[in-house]
Amino acid sequence: MAKITIIGAGSVMFTRQICSALLSYPALAGSTLTLMDIKPDVLSRSGRVVAKMVEQANLPVTVTLSTDQREALQGADFVINAIQVGGLEPWRLDMDIPAKYGVIQEVGDTMGPGGIFRALRHIPPMLAILRDMEQICPEAIFINYANPLAPLTWAAKEFSDIRSIGLCYGVRYTVAQLAGYLGQGPWVHHPSTPERWQQLMYHEVPGHIDYEFAGINHMTWVTKLHANGIDMMDKIREISHDKNVYQADGVRCEMLKFFNYWCTENHWHCSDYVPYFRKNEAMINHFLPQRWDLLALEEKVHAAGKREIDAQLAGEEKFVIGPNMLNAPKLINAVISGERTRINGNVANRQADGLLIDNLPENCVVEVPIWVDKHGLQPQHMGRLPTQCASLIKSNTAVQELIVEAALNHDLDAARYALALDPVTASVSTLSQIDEMFSELVEAQQPWLKGFKI
Repeated sequence: MAKITIIGAGSVMFTRQICSALLSYPALAGSTLTLMDIKPDVLSRSGRVVAKMVEQANLPVTVTLSTDQREALQGADFVINAIQVGGLEPWRLDMDIPAKYGVIQEVGDTMGPGGIFRALRHIPPMLAILRDMEQICPEAIFINYANPLAPLTWAAKEFSDIRSIGLCYGVRYTVAQLAGYLGQGPWVHHPSTPERWQQLMYHEVPGHIDYEFAGINHMTWVTKLHANGIDMMDKIREISHDKNVYQADGVRCEMLKFFNYWCTENHWHCSDYVPYFRKNEAMINHFLPQRWDLLALEEKVHAAGKREIDAQLAGEEKFVIGPNMLNAPKLINAVISGERTRINGNVANRQADGLLIDNLPENCVVEVPIWVDKHGLQPQHMGRLPTQCASLIKSNTAVQELIVEAALNHDLDAARYALALDPVTASVSTLSQIDEMFSELVEAQQPWLKGFKI
């Protein structure tokens, strides 16, 4: 049967979410879950959590632990990358140092200084995983969850012939929210608290909603949405006038009014990728009266999750076992069982039979519908995006291309150019300020910038 290896499994919250859905599929009976992390203490805790989940699910699944990457990859059919190099410490530097130069990020994990330096930390160890896979399990599918997802997935496809895909739940989350805004499903709150984050994971797009989408991770556009066969695109274009929707999602409503299409990711994320909303503190507070501060929320989520997991390990609470927003379990079940399913996934735009999105760069990574069954991944060709949507995306792929160049060639100058081209950074900083900010970030993050000449 199948072997699924999770690299970075010491991230117990993520590992619990992945296994929650994996263990809901009967097709995984007889499979092996191998958890790998370089830190034995956090790995041990994840191992106890997953063992308890297997017991509760009453599914014959073997759980093994390893701190040795090559050992963990032996016989793997699926490899899930969930690493976070340095934990929260370098993330805090990603946020605090740019703020001194007027670059205020809401999330800092995809674009901007935070996204660039997170990529520089994450791409080298990801390439080490792929290098080991080429020798140990060359037929396995590499599933990347680490952010910034698009540059990592781009670097993976440039570096290795291993089949790779980047997965994110943003599209499903967006469409579930749209259904609620349109009165076609329950209202789905943004994950502004640990409780709402947990609730979000177990929402689903209502079954009567048919939709399509195309773009890049965290900037994908809804190109079709039908409810019971009725085209809802004109209704979507009207929701920015709904006071409740605007209050919940003002940034995306502004984007919709101007660019005519609804965009992922949530309005906090979205404001990090375009130059229109973050020029100063007053502007940010106008468009985002409720701030997210994902770093602070992450700390709250970890604290709440620790209490919940302690109770679950003590047998005082049950684990949730069931499908959720994460796409990797759906993908794995489809390959193992042959049950055809569709996910949103991130893959190379250039495929053997042409481009998936005609008016995006052929070398970039795009997010499109992907059908999955026992034959593997079958990305859907989406034609052309509206020109204005494709043009906004290109402002992000230009940065991503330089990030990948920097990581693959150990070239900090390319990363410096990426920061100068970043839409939010360029909207508030001069080139000399960008140069000074970059140098300070490099100096502060030396412990995690492996392989770069400082």
